[in-house]
Amino acid sequence: MRSKAVRSKAVSSKVARLKAVLVTGAVTAASLVGMVGAAAPAHAWASGTVDFTGHGNGHGRGMGQWGAYGYAVDYGWSYTQILNHYYGGTAVQAVGLAAMTVDLSELDGNGSVWVTSGSAFTAGGLSIPAHGSARITLANGALTVQANTAGCGNPLGGPHATGSGLFQSSVAAPSSVGQMLTVCDSGRAYRGTLTLVNGGGASRVVNTLSMDDYLRGVVPRESPASWGDAAGGKGMNALQAQAIAARSYAAVSNRYSWAKICDSQNCQVYGGAGLNGALIEDSRSNTAVTSTSAKVLVKGGAVVSAEYSASTGGWTAGGTFPAVQDLGDIEAPDHDWTDSVPVGDVQDAFGVGTLQSISVTRNGLGSDGGRVLSATVTGTGGSTTVSGAQFASAVGLKSDWFTVHNPVVPTMYLTNSLSHPAIDVAQAFGQPGDLPLACDFNGDGTDTIGVYRAPYFYLRDSFAGGSPYRTVILGRPGDLPVCGDWDGDGTATVGVYDPTNAEFYLLNTNNRTSSTPVITLLLGGRNFVPVAGDWDGDHHDTPGVFDPATAKFYLINSLAPTAARTMVRFGQPGNQPVAGDWNGDGKDTIGVFQAGRFATTDLLTDHYTASEIVYTSYGHPGDKPVAGDWNGDHRDGVGVGRSY
Repeated sequence: MRSKAVRSKAVSSKVARLKAVLVTGAVTAASLVGMVGAAAPAHAWASGTVDFTGHGNGHGRGMGQWGAYGYAVDYGWSYTQILNHYYGGTAVQAVGLAAMTVDLSELDGNGSVWVTSGSAFTAGGLSIPAHGSARITLANGALTVQANTAGCGNPLGGPHATGSGLFQSSVAAPSSVGQMLTVCDSGRAYRGTLTLVNGGGASRVVNTLSMDDYLRGVVPRESPASWGDAAGGKGMNALQAQAIAARSYAAVSNRYSWAKICDSQNCQVYGGAGLNGALIEDSRSNTAVTSTSAKVLVKGGAVVSAEYSASTGGWTAGGTFPAVQDLGDIEAPDHDWTDSVPVGDVQDAFGVGTLQSISVTRNGLGSDGGRVLSATVTGTGGSTTVSGAQFASAVGLKSDWFTVHNPVVPTMYLTNSLSHPAIDVAQAFGQPGDLPLACDFNGDGTDTIGVYRAPYFYLRDSFAGGSPYRTVILGRPGDLPVCGDWDGDGTATVGVYDPTNAEFYLLNTNNRTSSTPVITLLLGGRNFVPVAGDWDGDHHDTPGVFDPATAKFYLINSLAPTAARTMVRFGQPGNQPVAGDWNGDGKDTIGVFQAGRFATTDLLTDHYTASEIVYTSYGHPGDKPVAGDWNGDHRDGVGVGRSY
């Protein structure tokens, strides 16, 4: 029945304005006007992105690399203290360790490997001079070798059968990159040997080398070597802790039948010793490796798999090792982070249709309730529950310690009583930026809600959950919505008010077509706000306007261009107007809203006594007021739209 809208801006001439209103309806009415939707638009996620805040980077199990740095530099901890903190129940111990075999993942499945060296080497048993090159190929289960004396990129000799895919340098302990084996295609140089093998049905290249030579290529890839210089050398303890953790992890790895470990972050990052002729090992990380040589973490007489990640966010995740607070992690660039993921990506990742909600459970350790144990994603196509780690991986978050920031969901809160207000109806509808309104859109004697998102009205006929809505097209951005029973048939219809040209455009149907007439009416002034009501009890609603600068209402009892204006002063400048039949006498009167309080009156006069004004505290500052007969008792109550 009544409507309330918020002010905004529009610019055009009066003639162009009317043309625009008519053209908008004519162009789009055939497909959209009168459309009934299956569910209200508020049911979908009310934003184009899902926004997150979170803590840490990685799985959070065992040592946090940034936390180790923080404890070394800020707290002066030794590497033993660092390791004892993260790996509770273990001890550092020196043990004998076997050579490492590393799958070089970027060469997987290539079918061959082409190698050179500045020192003499052998390839499949064939002697290759310094600066020559050789390629071993695996095809149909057979190995062949080709060679030249000119190096990578130059023609190779004819293939020779060989029983071995092994490349071996003549220098057992190379002192420069030039003496190492270098893969032609990648430019990476490696200590130890390289071997082309058949592994899991595909060709693989395996680097075999001592544990400490392997760690020379791991530690500077996993933790910055520059940490060793920090705080007058205290940072070296973080590198030493890294070396022992990486050594322990590698020692118990047994990932493949052809190699113990991979070279990527799926295991721990190993880059070899050189790249494009330059050494990529570092003297500081080498010191961390050699000063802790053979040392690993042991529990119950066995070496443990000492997992680690970049940043714990302030608490480790627990699991094999007890969860502990990580004060050192404050140094981490990802200690706190934010991220936004397109809604479509979340929908695609979990296959739930249109996204509606995401709920989580947590482990209770740390801020925001700790890491996410499970996440339930719900949409129009159903719901699915996954672990926090699975959710984070699916949408690309840095860790499973995250908070989902649900978008603001605009909601209307309605009360049936001005004297004893309560939340009698709470209904989410629309999107942020919509303009709320309320009227009896189907003539059943009860007012329901709607929103205006220019040029579309979305109107509901029921408060039942999931009830359909209808769409009416009228107006353009900058217009303010209004609704009322303009023709006295018992059903309210919509209209808009152009606050720039002070003109109403009204419809007598909510099923508009391109031929539906638009009633136009001039009333008010620039930046006035529309209202509507049955001011004289003749069962016809007519418009009015409110001047927020002077707190004056201007009301008319007819849609005729010559209708007399009645001026009523009520409220204070800056108030927002409402209109309703507060006492059930069949006539509408006025009210205002400001900062969570309504003031209403049953009289239309220019002078009011205190007893003639009813004050109702309802809502919050920033809410948008509405009014209507929510329960069909012939008395209007009030309501507020929040987060529009």
